[in-house]
Amino acid sequence: MEMDEARTTRQLSLYRTLGLAMTFLALIGWGTAYFAHASATVQQQLREEVSQLKAAQNQLTAERDQAQAQLAAAQQEVIGLTKRIEELQEKASVTGSVPAPTPASQLPRTPAKTKGKGR
Repeated sequence: MEMDEARTTRQLSLYRTLGLAMTFLALIGWGTAYFAHASATVQQQLREEVSQLKAAQNQLTAERDQAQAQLAAAQQEVIGLTKRIEELQEKASVTGSVPAPTPASQLPRTPAKTKGKGR
């Protein structure tokens, strides 16, 4: 009977060890599955954020291009106006018909009129 008890004790110990090993492996499997899911969720969030950042970058690039186009148009307009001013100044100096503009600070002042009381 002692052998049966020793054998039974050994089997129980073996089953207990096997059960602990299976439990440990199950926990490792569940943990791996959980972290894989969490990782996939984080990756999806990062993909969405990258997509949003790319859209914002595209919008900013379009705005920059538009601003550059407006700047170029304004520069062309300034060049055209500068040429027009030069042409008018040359024409005025040749014909002498248009006097040079007098700054407002040098214009003669007219005396202020006072209102008299009407009777």
